This record gives sequence, C-alpha cells and structure tokens, in this order.
Amino acid sequence: MSFHTFRTLAALTLLACLTLTGCAHVQPPVPLDNQFWDAKEPTIGVAITVVPEPVLALTGNQGLLDLAINKGVNSSLSDNVEKWQVNDLNTLPDAIVAKLQAKGYKAKRIDEPVDLKVYKEVSFREGYTVRDLTPLKATYGVDRLLLVNILATGATRSYYSVVPTSVPMAQVGGQGMVVDLADNKLLWFKPFAVVQAAQGEWDEPNYANLTNAFYQAMDTSRQQMITPFEQ
Repeated sequence: MSFHTFRTLAALTLLACLTLTGCAHVQPPVPLDNQFWDAKEPTIGVAITVVPEPVLALTGNQGLLDLAINKGVNSSLSDNVEKWQVNDLNTLPDAIVAKLQAKGYKAKRIDEPVDLKVYKEVSFREGYTVRDLTPLKATYGVDRLLLVNILATGATRSYYSVVPTSVPMAQVGGQGMVVDLADNKLLWFKPFAVVQAAQGEWDEPNYANLTNAFYQAMDTSRQQMITPFEQ
C-alpha cells in the first residue's frame, strides 16, 4: 500500500467518526438504494455546513517545541494556503438540486448553512445520526435533508519531530449524507477525503503547483458529492 493510499484511508476513517457519530464509533458508508430512488413524493432540502477556511495542518509525532519550529518553517506556505478560495464548495447544493429536479424529485436549496452543533446530541445508533436533526423538517418544510458536511480544506504535511515525512499536499475532506427527518435515519452516508499532490515542484514561487492541486482536490470532492445523484 502506498503512503498516499494509507493517508487517504486513514483520513476516511477519521472523517467517518467525526461530527455525526463521535470518535468512539465509526459510521460505515451507507449506499443510496431504492428506499431513496423510489420515493419522489418527499421534499428534499439540500444544504451545506459552514465551509472551514483553508489552513495548513501539520500532523505526525511532534512535541510542542517541534510544532512551534515547524510552524515557523512553514509560515510562508501557511500564509499562502489561507488565501485559497472555497467558493466552489458552497455551490454544491445548487448543483445537486439541479440533478435531483431533472430526475423529477422535489428538491430545494436551503440557503442558510447548517450548524450541526446546535442540534441535540443523542446516543450512537448505527445507521442514524447522533444529532437530532428532526427540527429541520418544520423549519424548512422538508422531509429529508441532503447535507454536505465539509470538515477540512487546505493542505497537510506530516512530521516526525522537526523532520518532514511528506511534502505538503492539498486536501479537502468531509461527509455527504441524506437524513430522513422523521427519525434521523441515514439513507446515504459517504465520507470523502481527497489528498492531492502538486504536479511538479510544490515550493516554486507563490506555490502555484500546490495551489492548482488544491483546486483539483476541490473539484474532485464536488464530483464525489454530485455523481451519486446522476445515476
């Protein structure tokens, strides 16, 4: 298994346990099935969470002093990463609404970002959310919630102490899900983690190759969320 593949699998496992399940439990992916495709009467609200600003994540075995040194060494890169734009992710709900409406489903965009933290936490039960999202049914007049939950954007670089063990790589990660708002059942759940290396030297002036890798990662993430609704 390549280092890149290992990193991606590890990231997917982490994303599966975040936010909706708590890290004591891992929610397996839930594929779209006939329970979703055969029901054209329910109204589907399509939304996204607040997209986090891009940051450079320094991972690996680092002490506090190591981390301080590594942040200093990477300060220019970090400043550049923080200038990257994530607007294309915010248009995801519109693209998904268009796909669903073209297939005859009752889909509508929920304009406000969904803040999962404001909803009551409940006990883990595989195949269900651990946030009670049922209040959204009355708030927006929808029966199901199709939510894109973006958890990370930017770049990542791993270290052992002050020794880099990887080059910086662009990353976008999160979860897609369809929730039945009658009982919080997951009709679809797909964690995703796109880690994209720069084509060519990553540290050339202005980090152009790494910047391009980020926008490629963002486009790949968009496609992973849109493609299931093109079937």
